Amino acid sequence: MARDELLSADELSALMDAAPDRGGATPATGEARPYDLTCRVPSQDGADLPALARVTEYFCEGMGRSLTRYLGRDALVSMRGSQTREFRDFVHALPERASVRGLDLAPLTGAGVLVIEPALLFTVVESFFGGGRASQAPSNRDLTPTERRMLGKLLELLVPELQAAWAPVLPLSLGVAASDVDPLLVSLLDPAELVLVHSFEVALLGGGGEFHLALPMSTLQGVWPALRSGTQVSSGDDGAWRGAMQSRVRAVPLPLRGVVARRRSSLRQVMAFQVGDVLTFERADSALLEVAGRALFAGEFGVCNGNNAVSVTRRLPRPPADAPADNVGDPL
Repeated sequence: MARDELLSADELSALMDAAPDRGGATPATGEARPYDLTCRVPSQDGADLPALARVTEYFCEGMGRSLTRYLGRDALVSMRGSQTREFRDFVHALPERASVRGLDLAPLTGAGVLVIEPALLFTVVESFFGGGRASQAPSNRDLTPTERRMLGKLLELLVPELQAAWAPVLPLSLGVAASDVDPLLVSLLDPAELVLVHSFEVALLGGGGEFHLALPMSTLQGVWPALRSGTQVSSGDDGAWRGAMQSRVRAVPLPLRGVVARRRSSLRQVMAFQVGDVLTFERADSALLEVAGRALFAGEFGVCNGNNAVSVTRRLPRPPADAPADNVGDPL
């Protein structure tokens, strides 16, 4: 059957108008869309971002220690995997009654999504009260007040550890939404937004569970160089580096000139100079030693071993950094 027999021209036009634009806003005529050639999109699992891998490692270690102290029994937090996918696919793969919270990533633009699966929450509740393996709660009931308090405690443990793990790369001020949302009803992110999903597994004596952190790729773009470099930001003082830098700076050659006398002349006088004219200068009390137009030392002009020389007698006060150089007249 021909296409024209299935849809009319008006119906085809309406479908094309309703289709989502995946390519972003079309630039106006004569306007170029900016594109940064230096920003390379990370691999699908973020394996080419070594600093980000170190962040997740630090976070797993810190979260495991915090959860162990809180529950009074061993808790192991490990990285289960990471992948890049569209946000809508991530949402559709979540289990029922998972706790979904928006996550503010200041100073980065955009927001992330934090998900705690119900199996993890129920296991933590059972472990806190000394129970064994947690039984799956019926899917048709809401969380009890005790389970909601435990969910809040999990978030209180998780957010500081996440901030501490990110601190060597970028100090973050994380903020978690006060209540859960249904991602199918509330739009936390654009459904077509690419997100880097980190899945973490918590192992306890009574079982375990998972939680997930989804970070928009557009938000991470601003810190890709730091995440890809693999170098840890250190607040300590590197003495070897400082010594090498000082040695190189002190070896920089500087032009030095000795100013014996100065004189002012008008433009008319300068233009009237002839070969054989004699100019008189008043002898200064001392010669000035200048570096880049700045007088740093004063001394006495003389002769040493048949060469003109200046004997340094005193150091001059250091002029302000914004003070203009004293170029009154030409030095002799």
